[in-house]
Amino acid sequence: MPSATGTLIARLQADCTAAEAAERAVRANVEAQLKEAERARAFAWRRLSALRDMARIAALEPDRAVAVERQLAALFRDIGWIENGLEELGEGARPLLDWLRPIAEALHAGSHPDEAAGGTVEPPPVADPIAALRAADASRRVLG
Repeated sequence: MPSATGTLIARLQADCTAAEAAERAVRANVEAQLKEAERARAFAWRRLSALRDMARIAALEPDRAVAVERQLAALFRDIGWIENGLEELGEGARPLLDWLRPIAEALHAGSHPDEAAGGTVEPPPVADPIAALRAADASRRVLG
């Protein structure tokens, strides 16, 4: 039969073990939250870099079709999917190109609003290129 002191020590030992387990759970949760926050930050900076580069290209090129192709090529070159041109992408990338093309068109339309429709203002293909890029990135992990 355990003594009263032995029982007290065993209970304290169990408290210590439970506290250690709780601490490990908190640390694992915090580490997971930090990892997610780091990933979100990295994607946010990548989106900024991508849209800044695409917007610069859109502003420099008055021809919409050429600007869109150059923007998309620059994006895919930057993320390492191609070295030269979009023709290097396989058919599997077609849905992604279709998803990103309106973003490039919107950036061009924003840089050349009077040229979008031969002098008449036409609404951009997507109202918010940032939200569209976030959605594309979230569903396909383009920039990660």
